[in-house]
Amino acid sequence: MRLRTVEAARRGLTIVKVRDPVIYGRAGEEVLFFQAHGFEPLVVPGISSALAAPIFAGIPVTQRGVAESVVVCIGIWRQGKEVKLPGYERSRTVLILMGVARIAQVVGAMIRNDSDSGEGLQSVASTLGDICEALDSAGEQRPSGMMVVGWAALVLQGADEERIRKWLGGGRWVM
Repeated sequence: MRLRTVEAARRGLTIVKVRDPVIYGRAGEEVLFFQAHGFEPLVVPGISSALAAPIFAGIPVTQRGVAESVVVCIGIWRQGKEVKLPGYERSRTVLILMGVARIAQVVGAMIRNDSDSGEGLQSVASTLGDICEALDSAGEQRPSGMMVVGWAALVLQGADEERIRKWLGGGRWVM
């Protein structure tokens, strides 16, 4: 695909590629590729889906008094190396991109690195402790996407322990 794009540019065509900013994507690799082939690409910055998608789902990634910081991580293991994920902290939102297919390893890594209680919430409507079982109950087809771990997931609904139980309908998860 990249070579075809270079060929089109050499014929004088204008190439436009819309994509996420350079957060765990290939945009940086593509810039280097085009530079190596004699083209200087113009990168127009946009809003990352890591920040835009949660608010579309009603989740502000930070909120005064709830989540003072946000960490963006990747959930893909490369060449057998485990991704180093931060532990759960109540005052932080963790956004994990491309990690749903490896949810058990992601949760295990977060709990191993836990520096707080491990009872965080994810935007997939379950507690951190029950999310693996919740996704397993959905069958073979795992959804792609990102995970939002932290109290910010429910802040617009007024998150507290009682509201969480109501939100989950008395169960451990909602599909």
